[in-house]
Amino acid sequence: MDPTCQSFVKFNSENAGPLRYSAAVALAVVLLGLGAAVLTLGAEAAVRGAGRLAAAHRISPFLLGALLFGVDLESVGAVLIAAGRGQTAIAGGEAFGTIVFLFSAAFGAALLLGPKPVQSPSIQMVLLPGATLLAGAAALSDQVVGRLEGVALLSVYGIYLGLVIRDDRRAPEARGEEIVREAHEGPRLSPMALLVGGLVLVFGGATVLVDGGVRLLSHTGLAAGFVGAAVLGALASLDEVFLEVIPVLRGLPQLATGNLFGTAAAFSTGVLGLAALVRPLVLDSATTTAFLAAAVLYTVVATVFLARGRAGKVVGLSVVLLYALWLALASRA
Repeated sequence: MDPTCQSFVKFNSENAGPLRYSAAVALAVVLLGLGAAVLTLGAEAAVRGAGRLAAAHRISPFLLGALLFGVDLESVGAVLIAAGRGQTAIAGGEAFGTIVFLFSAAFGAALLLGPKPVQSPSIQMVLLPGATLLAGAAALSDQVVGRLEGVALLSVYGIYLGLVIRDDRRAPEARGEEIVREAHEGPRLSPMALLVGGLVLVFGGATVLVDGGVRLLSHTGLAAGFVGAAVLGALASLDEVFLEVIPVLRGLPQLATGNLFGTAAAFSTGVLGLAALVRPLVLDSATTTAFLAAAVLYTVVATVFLARGRAGKVVGLSVVLLYALWLALASRA
């Protein structure tokens, strides 16, 4: 063979591997972005459809808010799809990553951008998620969450909702009123069409998002739990930044804090329990680390609220820095 041809063949063989790797990672990133966009669009449509149905059938905003209190539909969809596909460590990581992202990036942004400190909600609202996190910790102790544990976690979440409704109706009611108010925005479709179409988009977007996460996992040295928590958890929860920042800027901090603590309870028990019912969860150390990060961030915010009655820019900066520290440490594990 001609020396020039030999050099060309050698060059191609040496560079084919890196090029294929780059293309695979690029495809994973595209799928992650596309899945997150479709997932967010679908969740918005589904919630608006539910709001229109509630208004049309005169369902109490309080009931609607109680059903959706602390529930981020995008993240729930991603968790359940990941569990259904057998990617249980990704599912667990995504559940805890949602809490981590909300308590750090989203609530931190609200505190940093808000004109004044955010006042603490009621003591019960602050403390009750601590009990749900303890229940989640008990289920995670052996890094396996079976179906019976899933039922127990759902029961704990049901008790939590009952206590919230009994002691403080304001947060669920405010959430329901917000959903009904925003339901009239968006496309002029029937409530059922919006709801069903939105849920279809949630399913499709979550499927694409999880596929992107699986592809990223197969072409990098990252742990499955970390991909679920840091990548899928953040992408599926991006809209939570607006749900925290906008109410604070509008002088309605109770919406932000209700969403904050409600999400901690929902994803440490109810959503985790649902995922375990879909398929028993076998978790990895990165998932456990994400749970610990969520518990630490909750503890910081709850302690400040209980001690001072408010949280301001110092707390906001602190939780953002803790998020960055977790990302740096967990990505190397």
